[in-house]
Amino acid sequence: MKVLVFYFFLASVPLFKGQIGNDKGWKVVEIIVSTRIEVTSIDDKAFFSFGPKIPIDENNYVSLRGHFNWWDLPDRKFIVIPELDYFHKVLSFKKNKAIIKSLYAGAGITPNAVSPKLGINFYHFFTLESGYNIEYNTYRYFPTKGFRFSFGINLVY
Repeated sequence: MKVLVFYFFLASVPLFKGQIGNDKGWKVVEIIVSTRIEVTSIDDKAFFSFGPKIPIDENNYVSLRGHFNWWDLPDRKFIVIPELDYFHKVLSFKKNKAIIKSLYAGAGITPNAVSPKLGINFYHFFTLESGYNIEYNTYRYFPTKGFRFSFGINLVY
């Protein structure tokens, strides 16, 4: 039952955008609801990631997300790596029937690494993102340097 409620919530969240409209009073609610849920692979580790994607203007976004892992290390039960991202929409496709809606470039910073990224937004809600983690401080549990890839769902945008 819990899984059914969770999937129903995920399916209905995009409809909130239609209810919010252009009213300035709903801006805080829009920021809270504009969450990105991802599966991220960094080198040989996998993470469940989520966090809000906050629009600065039409082409620029800031994101604060957490990368969560609780299965890769037997002696460590729960790992959280915070990341602050900046994205700039490089190219938009305005056609109604276009599968790819935009291409974007950005960078993220964690307490251990900096990562330049390229991404594709398709069908308005799905994103594919790839980049490379440049580690400046070795993470104490495992290295986080190397290529990264993520597939995400943007609940509102």
